[in-house]
Amino acid sequence: MAQEKKTIDFKSSVIDKKSCSITVDVEVSENIVAEEINSAFSQIQRKARIDGFRQGKVPVSIVKQKFTAEAKDRAVESIIRKTVLNVLEKEVFAPIDFPVVEEFNYELGQALKYRFTAERHPQIDAKDYKNIPVIKEVFKITDESLSQSLDALRERNAKLVPSKSGDITNESFVSVDYDAFDTDGKALPEITARGHMLDLSSENVLKGFRDALAGTKIGKEKDADIEYPADYPNKTLAGKTISFKIKVIEVKEKELPELSDDFAKDMGIENLEGLKTKVKETIEVEEKRRQDMNVEKQIIAHLLEKNKFEVPQSLVEEQKKTLVKRMKDYMQNQGASKEYVEKEAELKDAKFKEEAEKDVRLSYILNAIYLSENLTVADADIEAEKNKMRTSNPGKESAVNKYFIEKKENIMLSLKEQKLFGFLIDNAKIKVEEKDMPLKKD
Repeated sequence: MAQEKKTIDFKSSVIDKKSCSITVDVEVSENIVAEEINSAFSQIQRKARIDGFRQGKVPVSIVKQKFTAEAKDRAVESIIRKTVLNVLEKEVFAPIDFPVVEEFNYELGQALKYRFTAERHPQIDAKDYKNIPVIKEVFKITDESLSQSLDALRERNAKLVPSKSGDITNESFVSVDYDAFDTDGKALPEITARGHMLDLSSENVLKGFRDALAGTKIGKEKDADIEYPADYPNKTLAGKTISFKIKVIEVKEKELPELSDDFAKDMGIENLEGLKTKVKETIEVEEKRRQDMNVEKQIIAHLLEKNKFEVPQSLVEEQKKTLVKRMKDYMQNQGASKEYVEKEAELKDAKFKEEAEKDVRLSYILNAIYLSENLTVADADIEAEKNKMRTSNPGKESAVNKYFIEKKENIMLSLKEQKLFGFLIDNAKIKVEEKDMPLKKD
C-alpha cells in the first residue's frame, strides 16, 4: 500500500495577483519547523563522518553542534518545497515553472516566513483575427527594373584592372602604403599598413582618406590628419585624430563585362535571352517573398493591436536574451569590438524588452487561433514537405529522410506556422495595389 504523502499546515496571504502572476506570503509554525529541523539532523547523522566515530554513530549533540546551519537550510528548503505548490493549489493557480522565492525569514525557535512569486500562462480568446484589412503591393517588373538588375549582376562580376588614366576618383580602388602617428608624432605601428586596398566608393571608407587621395597620382606621397568619429567601432581610434603619411602604390578601376551571350555563358546560361529570363524569374521569386513578408507583417501588427494582455515576464526576459545574443553575434561577425557591442546592447535594452514582449504575446495569440480553429498538421502535410525537399535535392533522398527524422520538431513548428498564416491570409480582406517596381537608388 502506497504511503500517504504528508502535508504541512501553513498560513498564506496573497500580496499581489494579476492575470499572469501571483505573489504570496506564507507562514509555517515554529513547531512544524522544529520537526523538520530534527528530521534534517537525523538525515545528517546517518551520513556524518567525524574523526573518532563510525559513520552513522556520531552523537546527536555533536551533530547539532557542527551541522546546525546545514540542518536549518535543509529544513527551510524542505518546507518550502512541501508547501509552495499546495499554496498555489489553494489559489487555483497553475504555474509555468517552480515559483521564485523572493525572500524568507527564519531564526531557530521561530516560525518560518517566506514570500514567493509564480507565473502562469494567460488564458486568452484571440480577437479580430478574421477579415483583417491588408494592402498587398504588387510590383510589376518593368524593362527599367530588369535592366537595373542585369547591371547589378554585371557589377557583381566586374574585374579590377589598372586605371587607364591613373587619376584617382571617388570610384577608384587605391592600393596604398601608410604610416600612422598620434598627435605627439609618436609612431603607431599597429595601424601601419602596406598594400592596403581602399574602395573609395564605399561608405565605410573614412571621408578623410577620400579627400586626401583626391587628385593624387601613383607614386605620390601625401600627409593627412584624419579624425575618427566618436562611434567608430575600433575604440582605440574612436574620437581621435591620427596623422598619416600615405603613398599611392596602384590605382585600379572596375571593368564591367559586356552584356552579351559570352557573359551569359560565363553565368552558366546558354545565351543572353536565357540570362534575362533567369534574372526575371529570380526577381519574381524575391518579389513574391517580399509580398508575403509584407502581408504577414500587417497581419501581425493588427493582431498585436487588437489583442493586448499581460504575459509572463520570465518568458519576456528569456526572449530578450535571445534577441540580444542574436544582435551581438551579428555585430561581432561584422568586426565590431566587444565594448562597442556591449554599449549598443545597453542602449537598446528598452527596445529589446518591448520587442520581446511582442514576440511572447504574439506566440500566445497565434496558438489561441490555431486551437480555436482546430488547425492541424497531418502526416500528409509532412510527407508533402518531404517530397518537395526531395525534388529540390535530387540524389540526396537519404539525407532528406535523415533530416526529417532529426529535425521533426522544427519541421512541425514550421508547418504549423505555414498553416496558421495560410488560414489568416485566406480570411483577410486583401486589397491589391499594382505598381511599377521601384528602381534602386545609386
